[in-house]
Amino acid sequence: MDNECYLYKAKYVMLEARLLNTGLAKKVWSCSTMNTNELCGNNCNLFVGSFKDLGTVVKLLQEGLGDVRLFGYKLHKDRIEFGEMKDFDEIPTTVADIQKPGYFRISSTGYRFRHSFSSPKAFLLPPEHSILTVSQGYEIVEDGDGQMGVVFLGIKPCDRKAMSILDGILYGKSPVYTKRRDSIKAIIVEECLEPGETCFCSAVKAGPTISSGFDIAYARLYKDTLVFKYGSSLGEKILVKAGLQKAQDSHVKEYFEMVANAISMMNSRISRVEELQKALKERIGDKSFWEMVSSNCVGCGNCNYVCPTCFCTEINDIVEEGYSKRIGMWLGCLTYTYGLVAGGHFRQELYTRYRHFVLHKFLFYPKQVGDVGCVGCGRCITWCPLGVDLRDTLNLLVEGGTR
Repeated sequence: MDNECYLYKAKYVMLEARLLNTGLAKKVWSCSTMNTNELCGNNCNLFVGSFKDLGTVVKLLQEGLGDVRLFGYKLHKDRIEFGEMKDFDEIPTTVADIQKPGYFRISSTGYRFRHSFSSPKAFLLPPEHSILTVSQGYEIVEDGDGQMGVVFLGIKPCDRKAMSILDGILYGKSPVYTKRRDSIKAIIVEECLEPGETCFCSAVKAGPTISSGFDIAYARLYKDTLVFKYGSSLGEKILVKAGLQKAQDSHVKEYFEMVANAISMMNSRISRVEELQKALKERIGDKSFWEMVSSNCVGCGNCNYVCPTCFCTEINDIVEEGYSKRIGMWLGCLTYTYGLVAGGHFRQELYTRYRHFVLHKFLFYPKQVGDVGCVGCGRCITWCPLGVDLRDTLNLLVEGGTR
């Protein structure tokens, strides 16, 4: 089978994996009618290399773009965080993450790392950020953050999808977000071929591969065998300049098989989005249901803070000698103070706050940006101190059952 025809079949395999739990999977495939755009973008030119080659790619990008900073996931002491990197070598290539409801550990026995509690949101809209500073002479002092170019390195497909959602809400409206978003000059994505226990990105069309909105993407077939693809003219230029070799049929075959397995695994973890939305509309007023699914929630707001698409911000004015400053701080809708206003409290009962969180992700975001606000990263599940699992809530909604 030639390489092009194999790619067509691989696309069918993944389509079938996505449809297995709906009963719609077809039994035949045709090289003449299938295409791979959904998973590869406008091209399926796959290259093969190593982490040394990735280092070359990053170096070429830095040389081509000039004075830029690297941001990505890095190993810091005994944890992994998203932040500025001194060098591409800080990528956590020799550790794995173990994620379960209410549980996160770093393991030195594996090499497939998904993500951590922090995400690109921490750069685009920091937990505490300066909105406005006024000097003693009543002059507005410009914030210097965001003036230097930035390259995002090794972010995940779910992270990139979250950026698109935030773009639809904040770009052009929030000066802080817009300035920082404009500073991003290139995006390198690491695709996930083995999802974590709390991941369900494929079920909300946010992964595990990426087809647009990136310059270069890579996936780890083995510990030091990477498959590369480009998503822009800049990315194509860099990969060609780096001298990467075209992927062999064996690499292509393994890549698509691993993607298909990941999709099949994650699609079985929640019901279809359309079914969820229908059930949400029907059970908005079911108080007993929402009290039940939120019974273990303590309203700490962890899910809000680790969510890559939550954007609610509280504004505070600070007045000190010589200047006044307006700052923005993240505020979670699960916390008690979120609904506490001068006229009273509009979500005093915890179940109403949990319900709002779920409704916003699956019903309100589509009205705002035309897509659900959940990217299936599973952070809200992993970092919940009591292990409240959003997937349980979503599945119970559709099933109409109780625990």
